[in-house]
Amino acid sequence: MEAMEKINNSILPETLPPEEELGNVEYKRTLVRPSVTRLEHLVTQMKWRLEEGHGEAIYEIGVEDNGILAGLTDSDLDASLETLETMSSRLGASLTVLRERSIEDEKSTGRRRAMELLIRKVPDDQEFLDLRLAVLGNVDTGKSTLLGVLTQGEQDNGRGRARLNLFRHLHEIQSGRTSSISHEILGFDGKGEVVNYSGSRNIEEICENSTKLITFIDLAGHHKYLKTTIFGLTGNSPDFAMLVVSANKGMVGTTKEHLGFALALGVPVFVVVTKVDMCRKFMIEKTVKQLEHILKSPGCKKIPMRIENEDDAITAATSFDTQKVTPIFLVSSVTGQNLPLLIKFLNVLPPLKSRHDREKLVQDHTEFQIDELFTVPGVGTVVGGTIQRGSIKEKDNVIF
Repeated sequence: MEAMEKINNSILPETLPPEEELGNVEYKRTLVRPSVTRLEHLVTQMKWRLEEGHGEAIYEIGVEDNGILAGLTDSDLDASLETLETMSSRLGASLTVLRERSIEDEKSTGRRRAMELLIRKVPDDQEFLDLRLAVLGNVDTGKSTLLGVLTQGEQDNGRGRARLNLFRHLHEIQSGRTSSISHEILGFDGKGEVVNYSGSRNIEEICENSTKLITFIDLAGHHKYLKTTIFGLTGNSPDFAMLVVSANKGMVGTTKEHLGFALALGVPVFVVVTKVDMCRKFMIEKTVKQLEHILKSPGCKKIPMRIENEDDAITAATSFDTQKVTPIFLVSSVTGQNLPLLIKFLNVLPPLKSRHDREKLVQDHTEFQIDELFTVPGVGTVVGGTIQRGSIKEKDNVIF
């Protein structure tokens, strides 16, 4: 079981929702020594679940189809994990244990356990799984600093040192405020470990060694750059949005506008409350309650969920596709408080488009949204942008 990550301290809930026929989540009561024919069926089933999750699938072992945790003995669980390892290796997928739970059995004195695992396989037509994440929030909430800490792996010194590598212009460095759209990446390998943190890697090495990539789109928070922020939200077609709120200021400035833009565009939002290291508990609680009140309001109709441990982070990530739950993280870029929970959440976070929706978009007429134009000597004009629907191949003619 070398490809399997060590079990962490997260605990499965006592019951799970009933298994759904569609989607990337599969429940298995047991996988002990299946026949050859049964194994072939299981491999095909895993391949289908991976396709449903665009390269990621969640397997619940020791769980009935109705969501009840029956659990397995240690020997049966080991045998089931060995079968799961065989299935994933047949498909070239990696296996990571997310969490487990011990179940009390009145009829037996032996321990019974259920386990949740993440299976990840990069689709054959891709080099890695890619999720685009727009970073929203008012000016001076610590958006760029947070991204610097996440992507560089070093905590901030309290004066914004971590954000310097993200700025593109001299006036941004001098003012400490983002005025343009910048991109940063956070890579994860097959075991869920952050790739960026290991050594001084460049972008090419990060992409090469990652099976999953989070592309952060750092947007401006100042009101004078609102058009730039709107362009970043519409032109870059993010899968998710991360709304950054300062614990010492709350929902001020453009925060509500940014939240409104994301909701209007149908972009799922989660919230990160920063600078908790410089606030007293009553101030943090005041900010979070104000945030929860806004999220529950008729204009939002969301269900706020405070993320306090690793189990909460995994639950929030796997249930985020409902677009009703809005996770709230309380973090510090200086002390590193709760940053591992945010990283765990990003690692487990699945693509929201179903396989059917993706196939429908690919078969549609091609639409390419131009974000920028630049000239390369000896090549000519190069157009950069996002394919909204359809597909483009080499030597295709596109009408502007």
